[in-house]
Amino acid sequence: MANNELKTLNEIFNNSFYRIPDYQRGYAWQLEQLEDFWEDIENLKEDKKHYTGLITVESIKRESVEHLEKWQDDLWMLNKGMKAYYVIDGQQRLTTVIMLINAILSRFNDDEEINFEEKRDLLKRFLFQKSGQYQSFVFGYEKDNPSDEFFKTKILNQPSITASSVPEETLYTANLNRAKDFFDKKLKIFSKQDLALIYRKVVNNLKFNLYEIDDDLDVFITFETMNNRGKPLSKLELLKNRLIYLTTLLQEDEDDKAKLRREINDVWKTVYEYLGKNKYNPLSDDNFLRNHWMMYFKYDRSISEAYADFLLNDYFTPKNILHQNRDITIGFSEIKNYIDSIHKSIQKWFYIFNPGLSPYGIELKEWLFKLNRLGYGAFGPLILATLNKEFEEDEIIQLLKSMERFQFLVFRLTRRTSNTKNNHFYRLANDFYHDRNSLILQSIIEDIDNLTDGEDDEYYYGWFDIDKFVDFISDQYKKGSGFYSWNGLKYFLYEYELHLKAVAQGDAKVSWDSIAKKDSIEHILPQESGEKCWADTLHGYSEKHKFNILHSLGNLVIISQSKNSSLQNKCFEDKKKRRGTDGSYFGFINGSYSEIAVSQYKSWTPQTILERGILLLEFMEERWDIIIEDKERLLHLDFIEQLAKL
Repeated sequence: MANNELKTLNEIFNNSFYRIPDYQRGYAWQLEQLEDFWEDIENLKEDKKHYTGLITVESIKRESVEHLEKWQDDLWMLNKGMKAYYVIDGQQRLTTVIMLINAILSRFNDDEEINFEEKRDLLKRFLFQKSGQYQSFVFGYEKDNPSDEFFKTKILNQPSITASSVPEETLYTANLNRAKDFFDKKLKIFSKQDLALIYRKVVNNLKFNLYEIDDDLDVFITFETMNNRGKPLSKLELLKNRLIYLTTLLQEDEDDKAKLRREINDVWKTVYEYLGKNKYNPLSDDNFLRNHWMMYFKYDRSISEAYADFLLNDYFTPKNILHQNRDITIGFSEIKNYIDSIHKSIQKWFYIFNPGLSPYGIELKEWLFKLNRLGYGAFGPLILATLNKEFEEDEIIQLLKSMERFQFLVFRLTRRTSNTKNNHFYRLANDFYHDRNSLILQSIIEDIDNLTDGEDDEYYYGWFDIDKFVDFISDQYKKGSGFYSWNGLKYFLYEYELHLKAVAQGDAKVSWDSIAKKDSIEHILPQESGEKCWADTLHGYSEKHKFNILHSLGNLVIISQSKNSSLQNKCFEDKKKRRGTDGSYFGFINGSYSEIAVSQYKSWTPQTILERGILLLEFMEERWDIIIEDKERLLHLDFIEQLAKL
């Protein structure tokens, strides 16, 4: 193969097969890239060529793989004279065109021809070949790659004699499946004649710059260098490559090094599996790596992406393996301990953000749900360290309660900056994980409680301050919409909804997901209404007083479903209970528990709004164990009682 020349797919796959090596990430293209690729194909004239990009490969020598178990099923292709290559760069493009070719060929019967070539010959050239009991794939992943079985069985629809279980599903396999569906939908409108034309353009008119790296180049360094020149790999993907590279430098038995490399691959399989396990809520790989780093190593907020700089430039480096750094020495045990921690932590990290899929008890799940709704802030590493230590659930629940209280009181009420005490909690997580400073879980809980509202006989030193919330709401009345502008409103009203549900001992009537994704908070006294009933209710109040009443806490209710705009502005009796065209009733009377509670009021007046507002603030006091001295002032309704006396 020439080192650097333009080739078509027919030429690239002429007597050659390709593997995506174990240190590579999986398929990452999204719909945007697929649409761009498809547009290139559609716009390509049959007599024109289209430059598609660079493909960098490394030649695979038989002697380097013949002893590897994962290569035993493919050695026969080397024996028959085929050349084998690792795809170092360009796997996204190659994977895409192979999926398109597979989608086209699947539309033809086995005995049909495409452009005067039999389908079976095209399958052999681009997809798979058979020899006796062996079936080998012309293009695919190494068996250590978590996408291998999925690509064979779900994308190419081929049986796998090596598959012992259902193929793992990850973020990358979800991308593969999306691409397969994309091409299936695009191709279903074409005739076989049109499909044959698309096939010709793909295999003959797309031109790739094929580059084979020299034997004396280090493939791992080449891989990282390509990323540094603009290839968008995540830090987690780079770290996997780096760790595998470092195993080749260890002064250890070759079998031990091979075992460690397999363990790295197995750990990363698990990581990618759990990051994408909930396809509706995929987790960020870099966010996991950063939080694990803060727990396992240290926290340094002096530079951007300090975790990546530390892992890739300071710690897991060749000079630390080769003992060229006097301060840090990395060996077999350091790598092994780190990947073991990653392996244990990724499952716990998944449970943190997907409590419903965890094995924990109902109460522990609920407090994790609360923190998901409210936001974990700086507590991610500390929760991860705690779950890794396998405490009793009652103890973990107490920790989560203190964390939730801190998050709500310090950030939603007191309005502290988002980085308040971050450094403290990150260091606490690191010390706790490594059992330093005699830390026990109870002392951590006490520390969080003291930082929330600590006080002694002489002075107050907590970060919660109700006066700052009073000032914030006053500011929102000046430049916003009072309580309606508060970013803690949905969380607070949902907590009140859960309280009413517990009192009623009933089933949930509204979910957090539905609340978070739509306009789910309604003004009971409507913002705009021409109804005489509301004009009569507000008679005698100034425009400023009307504004205060409208946006006060007691006038806001969480609703189970969006109401018709005409109903939202109707009189209170209509909003409470209105008969539909089918004869059934709808309105507050059969809505959320909060709506049902509102429907129990006989009328809706400024006095009622004040009464309900005080009720909600009393719930806040009890729920988060605080004291609110002047509730009427906070509600901006202290004028109501004064006017009532006149």
